[in-house]
Amino acid sequence: MHETDKKVTRGLICGRGRSLKYYNNFLFTKFDFVCLVNEFNLFIREDEKLLSFLSNKSKESHVIQQVNIEAGGVDSFLLENIEIEEIIMARLAFNGENSKWRPRINTNIFNHFGRTLQLQPDTIAPYMEHIKNSLGISILNLIIDKGCNELDIIGSDFYEADYFLPCHCPDWEAVTKKEVQDRLKKGIDALVELFPEVNFNIYTCSSYKNNSNNCNIKNL
Repeated sequence: MHETDKKVTRGLICGRGRSLKYYNNFLFTKFDFVCLVNEFNLFIREDEKLLSFLSNKSKESHVIQQVNIEAGGVDSFLLENIEIEEIIMARLAFNGENSKWRPRINTNIFNHFGRTLQLQPDTIAPYMEHIKNSLGISILNLIIDKGCNELDIIGSDFYEADYFLPCHCPDWEAVTKKEVQDRLKKGIDALVELFPEVNFNIYTCSSYKNNSNNCNIKNL
């Protein structure tokens, strides 16, 4: 098979940064997978256009809601309005290691929604040393577990811009320090280098730059 004949499996990763507004440019783009990183139930309540966008995408794409260790962001409103195929925890199954990516987690937490909370598959474990935050987890999931070779990333601004809606996490002052921002950028650099066969398209309200042939940056 020629390289030009290679099947494209496309994924969209939605973070919570201000660049999430770029979703308006993907209204008619077909994605195989859409991954929502951390809490989205509040966003879709406050932005009807975003709700419509994700609801429409969920009718034609496999939508994943990735939750962080607090397991927040999933409620009946989200599940009733968007066809969520999987709810996945941004952690690996506990195996006795002293690692932040393998804590003990109550996987029954979503029983009252009639849904199962999954943990990340161990196929991504060899790459976890490069992971700096939840965005890296979603990238690994779509590449390793879902087979995506084309990734569009919006809503990832490395804490150089506000969230999509005016709200901040409790540790906003700490995570907006330059050393944290630089560490997160280096984590993406590592993943871009690790997967040269994957095309990364990053739309960001940050100063992030990457000169790799497989990484296209649009600074918004």
